[in-house]
Amino acid sequence: MGEVQHRTGWIVVAGVTGAAALVVVLLVDRPGGGAETARSPAESSARADPDRPAARATGRTPVLLAPNLRSLAAADLSIETLGGERRLRFAASLANLGPGPLLLLPRGRAGCPPGRHPAVQVLHRDRNGDGVFQRAHDPPERRRSVGCMLRHPGHGHWHFDAMAAYSLRDPGTDRTLAARDKVSFCLRDNRRVPGQRARAGREHFGECGRDSRQGISPGWVDVYSADLDGQWLRVPPRLDDRVVCLDLEADPHGLLAETDETDNATSIAIRIDGGAVRRAGATICG
Repeated sequence: MGEVQHRTGWIVVAGVTGAAALVVVLLVDRPGGGAETARSPAESSARADPDRPAARATGRTPVLLAPNLRSLAAADLSIETLGGERRLRFAASLANLGPGPLLLLPRGRAGCPPGRHPAVQVLHRDRNGDGVFQRAHDPPERRRSVGCMLRHPGHGHWHFDAMAAYSLRDPGTDRTLAARDKVSFCLRDNRRVPGQRARAGREHFGECGRDSRQGISPGWVDVYSADLDGQWLRVPPRLDDRVVCLDLEADPHGLLAETDETDNATSIAIRIDGGAVRRAGATICG
């Protein structure tokens, strides 16, 4: 048994045998363009499992297949010195662990600063209720305005703005030592999620032209290597021989609709000593 009602958002009501008669999930737009998920008490403690799509984990048939974005741990760490300033360089990776693709389309001109244009996120209907995206069977269902696209001068192509945030932090505190809170990405499939079988075929995102669609397929990762423009943080003075946390977060401003908004960030402990940097092995940054 199922019923879809159109009010402030999408409501899915699915029948369940046993003591729990109903499971209700509500997706509503936020002012920032993202989506909030309100769960029944039976679901409130459950979190999305990247290996079990929402439909399988809860026994319900979802209306929409959404992505679940997560920053993987920073890699390829190094220190470069330019004009007396030290920079911590690193590779960053955005993984899609959700049942649906992240799909963004460039649309229109209104609402963004000059030289940029709005982006629209496309969500697909799970027609057969199996919780797995299938291009041939799961049609586009809903479009939502989510932010802006811009031409990145250093990369020479178009990016989605505010896709990631990077920061250095004192362990055990919220005190930020250095930060970039609005890092743009050209979104595409570079490799599969490590240790996980891709649940959908590669979409071959990657043109990143002004009018190109961008995105990350389920089970795939968009990788930004350490040598690319913007893949660094300034190393503050007097940071030598201290353990600090390097935090990476996907969709830091909550612009995109996801199956789980709580698992976007990752953190590692590092130690910087002059022109060298290494993983500290400490768990205090988790």
